[in-house]
Amino acid sequence: MLMKLTLSLISLSCFLTSANGSLVILGVIDGTLAGGAPKAVVLEATASIADLSVYGIGSANNGGGTDDQEFALPANAVSNGQHIIIASGQNSSDFFTSNYPGGDFALFQSGAANVNGDDAIELFFNAAVIDTYGDINVSGAGESWDYIDGWAMRIGGSAGVFDPGNYSFSQGSLAGLTESQQAGLLDGAFGFGTAQVPEPSTTLLGLVALGSLAIRRRRSKQA
Repeated sequence: MLMKLTLSLISLSCFLTSANGSLVILGVIDGTLAGGAPKAVVLEATASIADLSVYGIGSANNGGGTDDQEFALPANAVSNGQHIIIASGQNSSDFFTSNYPGGDFALFQSGAANVNGDDAIELFFNAAVIDTYGDINVSGAGESWDYIDGWAMRIGGSAGVFDPGNYSFSQGSLAGLTESQQAGLLDGAFGFGTAQVPEPSTTLLGLVALGSLAIRRRRSKQA
C-alpha cells in the first residue's frame, strides 16, 4: 500500500513538473506605431498543452513589484512549439492578424500586455510564478534588459529566475519604422509567418498583355 502511494505521488509530481514547464516566456515587444502598437507578450509551448487556463501573466510596471496574475489564458489547446501572443489592445491585435494571416499562433488580447519597454513580465502556473522576464522591482529603463521601442527574445534557458544571458535584446530597433518594416523585423526574430505576396510571373504578364490586345482588336472591328 505504501509503495502504491509513493508511486502515485511520484507520478503526480512528474505530471505537475511537466505541466509546469510546458510554457515559457519567449519574448516581449514594444512597438512604435499609433498607440504604441504592437505591444505584446509572446509565450511558447515546449510541449503540447490541452488546457491553457492553468496559465496566466502579469506585468510589473516601472519597477513597482508584482501585480500578481492579471490575465488568465483561455482553456485553449496548443501544440508543442506553438506561439501564444497576448496583445495589449485592438491596435496591437490587428497588427498580428493583418501582417501574419497564415501564422501558426494563438492570439489573445489583454491590458496586462500594455508594456512600455521597461516593464517586467511574470508567467503563472496555478497562480504561482514559474517564469519571469526582467526584474519586477526595478524599472528596466537603462538596464541591460530594457526593450524600449524594440523587443527581447529568448535564445536559451528554461522557465525560472530571470537570466539576461537567456535573451537577445533589440532596444530601439523599431523606432521610426513603418508597419511593414516592423512586421518584417519581428517575423525575422520570432518567426510569426509573414505572408509573402508572389511577384507576377513573366508568363502571367504576357497573358494579360495578349488579353488586352485581343479586346482592343475586337473593339476596332466593331467600330
